[in-house]
Amino acid sequence: MNIQTINRLPGVRNCFSAAAFAVCILFSVQTHAQYSGRGDDAPWRATAAQKIDQNRKADVQIIVQDLEGNKIESAAVSIQMTEHAFKFGSAVDPRYFLENQSQYNAGYAAKVPEIFNATTLENHLKWRAWDGAWGNSFDQSVTLAGLDWLGEREIGVRGHAMMWPRYQSVPDSVRTILDIANPTQQNLQDLYDLSFNHIADIGAAVKGKVFSWDMLNEPRTSFDIEDKLIGFAPTGQSVITSRTDIRKRWFEAAQTVDSNASMFLNDFGILAGGDNLDSNIRSNYRAVLTELTAANTPMDGLGFQSHFNETNRLPTSPTKIWELLDEFAADYDLPVHITEFDYNTTNKDLQADYTRDFMTAVFAHESVEAFILWGFWEGKINHAEAALFDLDFNPNLNGEEYLDLVFNQWWTEENGLSNLDGEFGTRGFLGEYEITVDYQGNSYRQKITLGSEGKSIIVSVPEPSSMAILGFIALPLLRRTRRSEILRS
Repeated sequence: MNIQTINRLPGVRNCFSAAAFAVCILFSVQTHAQYSGRGDDAPWRATAAQKIDQNRKADVQIIVQDLEGNKIESAAVSIQMTEHAFKFGSAVDPRYFLENQSQYNAGYAAKVPEIFNATTLENHLKWRAWDGAWGNSFDQSVTLAGLDWLGEREIGVRGHAMMWPRYQSVPDSVRTILDIANPTQQNLQDLYDLSFNHIADIGAAVKGKVFSWDMLNEPRTSFDIEDKLIGFAPTGQSVITSRTDIRKRWFEAAQTVDSNASMFLNDFGILAGGDNLDSNIRSNYRAVLTELTAANTPMDGLGFQSHFNETNRLPTSPTKIWELLDEFAADYDLPVHITEFDYNTTNKDLQADYTRDFMTAVFAHESVEAFILWGFWEGKINHAEAALFDLDFNPNLNGEEYLDLVFNQWWTEENGLSNLDGEFGTRGFLGEYEITVDYQGNSYRQKITLGSEGKSIIVSVPEPSSMAILGFIALPLLRRTRRSEILRS
């Protein structure tokens, strides 16, 4: 092992003496979690590349011809991606991007639309916050203004969380009833009504502003409301027989109030914990999921929180991630969102590598539709060590990996000339594109969506004397193109 290789080992950069070298190597290896498949030559990487090509890319073909259908050779064709179909996002706080809030930060407001096409509000859509228990800065006007701000910038929002039925997460009106040892029938009716009124209220208020909801959060460990209501017959309703029974009713109510938003079951500890992660957690989650499925609950997807650290949530190898995702796909056939990813560790090399490899593993798997960070900026995140960007919005090592994947390795930009048959094409990542054809001093521009079925379009190019230069370029497309150029410069 040469000294250059040694210096790249996690933690060894701080070993300054030969006498301390052996101890430092041992300390570095033992105090930071490793994971299988970290090496650049790990076999899973070739498999991931194949999966990504199969699941995240499709063929796009441009055919250039004149108005009579004759194919045109040597027209300049540009195929420029402007947005991913896959959702890449983060938890955000609207107080940091709304200019009328005291916490407003211009850097934060600029960075969110620059690097994300999806978000979740970290706290503002939780029941206690929505109910006003957390003070004026969490009032509904701030929440709705934040959702509108994101919508204006074409950034999707996952709602978090419509129902989190544990004592700590519900408003005082609900806690008061939960505190009653022997509630009356009226107490139970009030508890039942409070839960359904909340679903109707918040669901209607943000309808059209969120594309999905964590409709039920952490059901393995959060069931205070459910257990209180078992055995109770609400007015005009049948007796609530189980946790599954009331949960199904909640899902049905949520679907009724907003049928366009997908409703997810969100929980923790499913993917995080190393290759020997606690199987009891997964078994309990599967029990909840199996019962809901058997009851024909209108559930649209699964949220896996994915918090990693150096103690009880060790990094899980990419191949184990695939094994777990395959297991859920085979048994439940529901789309998956990675809803709350972070890796809280002081080992920055390991953190960067695992961010890269975890993202690659989930992006490669066909069941996953979204990857959402649980915060991205050191100035607003639960664990500062997990941030992708420092206080000055410079990318940390893990931030560099994120940017390289999303806007370089998984980004399509191709330029070339049409061939004898008037054709120019490529295989691109699924998403939004702008196609530009330049011929004899004139330009034609068109927006297209590249889906899994592929895309083929014909561009009819008039003679220069009769062709008008088409100058429509939607502002959002300009923003997205500039963003990718800046990030890769």
